[in-house]
Amino acid sequence: MIRLPRLRSLAAGLALALAPLAVLAPVTPAMAQAGDASDAAYGDLYDAMESSVDQGMMVDKALVVLGREFAASAEFKIAEAESPGLIKEMIDNLRPIFVSQSERVRKLYRPTTLALLARHLTPDEATSIAAFYRSDLGRKLMGGMVENYSPDATLSNLESQAPVTAEQVQTDISNATNATISAMSQDDLIELGKLAMAKPELLKLSLIGKGVQELRAQMENEPLTAEEDAAIVAVVEDVFNRRFPAE
Repeated sequence: MIRLPRLRSLAAGLALALAPLAVLAPVTPAMAQAGDASDAAYGDLYDAMESSVDQGMMVDKALVVLGREFAASAEFKIAEAESPGLIKEMIDNLRPIFVSQSERVRKLYRPTTLALLARHLTPDEATSIAAFYRSDLGRKLMGGMVENYSPDATLSNLESQAPVTAEQVQTDISNATNATISAMSQDDLIELGKLAMAKPELLKLSLIGKGVQELRAQMENEPLTAEEDAAIVAVVEDVFNRRFPAE
């Protein structure tokens, strides 16, 4: 007899275990580093994670939060009132810079992430989890995670410029997980629960959760390069100079 409450609990646990890695997935396909079979398994898992996440949507969600932070600023409120559309234009122009910066940081932290996977998973377990990410159910689960994810807590320190914490990262992941599980059909929850019992290596990802959160916080706190900083300043100055030309 199927015990739906138990399956729901397992499904939620599985989603929570998988979610941090989905959010951390790389923008570019990951290749195994040393050519070793075990390295290839972890590289393939990373690649499967990447394919399960709409990276463009992830960037756009972060930019939505950034836009809200701009709109809450007294200075930007005045500028927007005098020149409607200023914030949207600025966000649109900043997007390519943030996409490029995200790619740079993800590549920088890729070896650390692969090492984190290798510390907790065997090559066979990595292969099994990669297969789940590529399955219809895995894609549905991760698609829901991306759709429901919003980095509100992660980016809440923008104005104060205080460092992002692992707890803030976890808050956003938990919110997305809860929303995704709540929206799943009973059939999907049953299938997910059965899969969690049949493949315990999936739930083993929960052991990686804290490490992933800490790693994600480090990535969020990675300083901009001089070129990235200059590009952001140039966008802001260009938008303001065109909308508020000197008399």
